[in-house]
Amino acid sequence: MTWLAIVLALGSAAAAGLSTSVQHHAAENAPRGRGVLGLMKHLAGRPWWLFGQALGLVTVAFHAAALHYGPLALVQPIVITGIVFAVPIRAALSRTLPPWAEMQWVVVTAVGLAIFLVASAPQESQVASRERLQIMLTAIVALVAYVGIFASRRITNGQYKAFTLGAAAGLLFGLVAVTLKVTVHDLANDGLSGMATSWATYALVIVGLSGVATNQLAYHEARLSASMPVLNIVDVLLALAFGYVVFQEIPRHTPLALAAQLVSLGAILVGLWKLAFFEEIHQHEDQAAEASASDQRAG
Repeated sequence: MTWLAIVLALGSAAAAGLSTSVQHHAAENAPRGRGVLGLMKHLAGRPWWLFGQALGLVTVAFHAAALHYGPLALVQPIVITGIVFAVPIRAALSRTLPPWAEMQWVVVTAVGLAIFLVASAPQESQVASRERLQIMLTAIVALVAYVGIFASRRITNGQYKAFTLGAAAGLLFGLVAVTLKVTVHDLANDGLSGMATSWATYALVIVGLSGVATNQLAYHEARLSASMPVLNIVDVLLALAFGYVVFQEIPRHTPLALAAQLVSLGAILVGLWKLAFFEEIHQHEDQAAEASASDQRAG
């Protein structure tokens, strides 16, 4: 059911694009110097942030369904392209055409993704095997992420701090995909009792909550382009590595197929990197418009 996995992953990416935009808007305008608990408490009272979290649940639901029907190495590169969907959605809502320069990078990302999906065609996941390896590598990657979060406290430059937090969030969100894959497998094969006794279910909750909090801190420290690109790159590379090493999702490995995969994956990541800057511009424009409207109401 590869086609169904692709459709569901596209739905997850679309919901993620909307969710990321509204969450960043709320976090960017939060008071500084409150720490993670103070920041999360403030955001919990912001309607737009709560709406973003609701969209996040939709994202997870589509993501889980996609991982049930398709390999991690196929699903995750699609899921990270949420920002691509934000461009036409935003244009439709404002009844305007997006800038041509922005659409060029949308095309680059979309074409890169299409070529990657055709060129890679990974084998079906072997989730039931290598459980010890799954647990060991998940623990190691999570430890690296938490070390990065702790180390970021000593970084005074906002850009570097956001970059470090973005990389840590990328590791955690990559693990979300991994543990979600295992959790969905356990639910499908062993029911609720199997899922309740699975290590992956509890790991999913821990890395998921940690990833959300770390992502909000990164958004709060600096502009979107400082953290989003590295988050997406780390996320997808980790998922591809786990898919190959742990779940034995071996892609086509002829020289031509491997070359096409590398080039297309590079196009996806560069396109996402460039689109992060346009997303940043749109957010500043939205904030300026809201400030102007507030001034007019006050006057």
